[in-house]
Amino acid sequence: MRVCGIDPGANGAICVLDNKDPAYIALLDLAKTTTFDASKWLHTQKPDVVWIENIHGFPGMTAKSNFGMGRSVGKAHAIAEIATHGQEAKLVVAQVWQKYIGVTVKSSGKYTRAKAIKQQVAKIAQYLYPQAELHGKQGGLLDGRSDSLMIAYYGLHYKEKV
Repeated sequence: MRVCGIDPGANGAICVLDNKDPAYIALLDLAKTTTFDASKWLHTQKPDVVWIENIHGFPGMTAKSNFGMGRSVGKAHAIAEIATHGQEAKLVVAQVWQKYIGVTVKSSGKYTRAKAIKQQVAKIAQYLYPQAELHGKQGGLLDGRSDSLMIAYYGLHYKEKV
């Protein structure tokens, strides 16, 4: 079974994992592609299920930021629907998939905490998938990649409660 994880953030990415081939990882940076090209790419990956991080606006954010976030989520849904011929994507909030992978950050201050979470997610992702390319040419973290990888990981191991 192939599972896709999409991080629709500003530096978002798409990741596809395959439970029959643990070494298989396909990554695509959303900022570097159009919705149409991302949909074509994802269609060639033949995902059985698509998971999208369910992000939402936060109090104190500007209308422009909230609108941009909503637009990114819409783009992720469009990519998933086109690639899977209308199959509805599953949604997961960050706190759920982060808890599943073992994120334990307890730092204070929203920006310090967010950065610490991104670093811990990347560290866990690199541990689970050492072959994954999670850093750019100059060594900077591509956090959309690590987030999408861990969303796909969560989806790969998700068991529906009956």
